[in-house]
Amino acid sequence: MIEKRARNPVLVIGVGAQGPSSLAQETLHQIEMADQLWGSERLLSHWAAHTAQKDVIGANVERRLQDIANRGDERVVILASGDPGFFGIAATVLRILPPSEVEIVPNVSSLQLAFARIGLDWNDAVFTSAHNRSLSEVVGWAKRMPKVGILTDQKNTPSVIAKTLLDCGIADCRAVVAENLGMENEEIIDTHLEQLPLVDSGPLNVLMLLRDNDWRPWPAFSPRSIDSYVHLRGLITKRDTRSLVLARLALRETDIVWDIGAGSGAVSIEMAELAWRGRVYAIEKERENIECVEKNVAKFGTLNVSIIHGTAPDALTKLERPSAVFIGGTGGAAVSILQYIDNSTDPSCKLVACLSTLENLVKFMNILKELGWIVDVTQTGISHSRQIAGMTRFSPLNPVFILSAQKQGNV
Repeated sequence: MIEKRARNPVLVIGVGAQGPSSLAQETLHQIEMADQLWGSERLLSHWAAHTAQKDVIGANVERRLQDIANRGDERVVILASGDPGFFGIAATVLRILPPSEVEIVPNVSSLQLAFARIGLDWNDAVFTSAHNRSLSEVVGWAKRMPKVGILTDQKNTPSVIAKTLLDCGIADCRAVVAENLGMENEEIIDTHLEQLPLVDSGPLNVLMLLRDNDWRPWPAFSPRSIDSYVHLRGLITKRDTRSLVLARLALRETDIVWDIGAGSGAVSIEMAELAWRGRVYAIEKERENIECVEKNVAKFGTLNVSIIHGTAPDALTKLERPSAVFIGGTGGAAVSILQYIDNSTDPSCKLVACLSTLENLVKFMNILKELGWIVDVTQTGISHSRQIAGMTRFSPLNPVFILSAQKQGNV
């Protein structure tokens, strides 16, 4: 029996800043044997004399790369900059082809090279990307890590990133832009975050944020007083109640969360700080409350909060499926909202609601039990100290029912 010969794997080769001289002889030989060469115009120019068919990778990368699935026995080499597995083309290729048909040859990433250029180790650094991505994750890492390396692009330039970080409350620190690494016009701009919005930089660069030894990350969990937030007519979940709600939601950093009846947005913002690599959808029907949410989101720099002006459940239909749901208000639509949540969420989804009246509590409990959810209720009885005539007394807050629920078998 003659076994069918496996197709030649697609080679994804990372090219360093020095071009072909950054590659091993075996890798250079593999490129010379290629029938097809794919890559940017800059990388293909290093092999201008190569007789292979050359394909320039530009826009619509994934659609263009679909052609490699029909390569037959031809040897295909895809040239990439630095490490193709770090926010590079390797992930796109692996969505098209099985791992058995792909061979990845990484090189030194631009961020590794940038740290080496300024003489700093990167064992306590985190590398991330702002290339065609929201800056919410960059902000999140900047709040948590002493060294951050960032891949930039022509939209999210170092100056744009710096302005965003400063607007989100990130304190001034050393900021280094490394341009055109490995080229004749290589330049290192060593400055500070507050100065960076004034700095012009070329299109090929990376950004490094560097903190002093006494720097400390932002606290992982720190509920704020109601005076910290813009709100109207007391439409805000109180600080201690927020703490209990967040504890019951037990959010992970990548969770997707719905905040139905967001009010001031205080819960949305504190959920977004916990689920900082995920997304929080703040759904609110009142325009004046939407304005409060917008101001609070801007104040605390929670770029991963998406504000939805609309009425649930209609406003939920186009949102990502949530890992958790918080209900601060239903506008009288409790039945339809809870039925929609039951029909559109995974069994592992957690639900927490704050209710101020016994009637609403009973309504929620009955609906959820009919839908097959397991319900747990906590009643708060919180008092805060106050000074009177040099002495201390306690002033109670109105009690609140905190309802927690999960579907049967997932408690």
